[in-house]
Amino acid sequence: MKQRDIAVDIAKAYGILLMILGHCGGIPFLLRNFIFSFHMPLFFILSGYFFKAKPLKDVFKSGNTHLVKPYLITSFFYVLLCLTAQRYDIAGKKVVGTIMSNGGWPSEMFGSTLPYIGPIWFLLALYWCKIFYTYLKQITDKCLLYSFIVSTIALIIGKYIVNLPFGILTGFCGLIFYAMGDYWKNKMVTPMNKTHLLVGIIIWGLCIWKGHLELATFDCNRYPFSMLAAFIGTYVTFLIASKTPKFIQPILVWIGQHTLLILCYHTLTFSIMLNIKHYFLVPNGIELHGIVNPIISFGIGLGLPLLHYSILSNIKKEKVN
Repeated sequence: MKQRDIAVDIAKAYGILLMILGHCGGIPFLLRNFIFSFHMPLFFILSGYFFKAKPLKDVFKSGNTHLVKPYLITSFFYVLLCLTAQRYDIAGKKVVGTIMSNGGWPSEMFGSTLPYIGPIWFLLALYWCKIFYTYLKQITDKCLLYSFIVSTIALIIGKYIVNLPFGILTGFCGLIFYAMGDYWKNKMVTPMNKTHLLVGIIIWGLCIWKGHLELATFDCNRYPFSMLAAFIGTYVTFLIASKTPKFIQPILVWIGQHTLLILCYHTLTFSIMLNIKHYFLVPNGIELHGIVNPIISFGIGLGLPLLHYSILSNIKKEKVN
């Protein structure tokens, strides 16, 4: 992985598709554990792989445009759609969830009953993660070690004490994965030694079987092995991505290049469904069961971003012409 190639985008596509699947209700326990063992760390790791040293003011500026802005826009429409569905109680909770910016709450933590915002917690977490890591790179050459220490402290505080608003603490938690990506690029031998990879896959399998990793709720009950497992899961995903058959590469590359857009629309799935139920299903006495919900989740999560992209592309073409 000496340069960015389509395997990176395909790996991200696998990650975002697994995220949507992982949020569907009723999936088997082991499948959910498999997905959560690496699907969000994957995005921190691949982002860290492309880390480039910049002045902090540039990191803030880029983050405000590419992470904070989409977060606020998505949160606004989330609340708006709840209001149009006449679910004022949920709308109020999502305002609080926007401020806290977290995907869930561990039951052990003070304030565990506070509302959460959903999958876009990742955007603000990555925002702070990039800022923290840029600062670390400016003051030390042992970023992997210090990232591990900071992430450990953040996990403990988040799980057993209290969370911080604006996704700051989850940003600290993601620091170790971001550092892994940077270490992968600059220090790790590629491809990984087969023996090391085999041992890593065994550890990953054990963590899937007996462990649980969920950054949104500061849950990592096989720490630090779950951290290593997340990296191995990402690395294996990249290896699989590099062997993806050519006939399905184009659609996966498109998905991988638009994961942020897909994440935002996937977050809106719940509020969109509130409107569908309020205006179409409930008045007609229709209930959704079985595989219908996952189909709708994937349809909204992928169909609306594609529509969004197509409309913007056509507008740009008209401006050029």
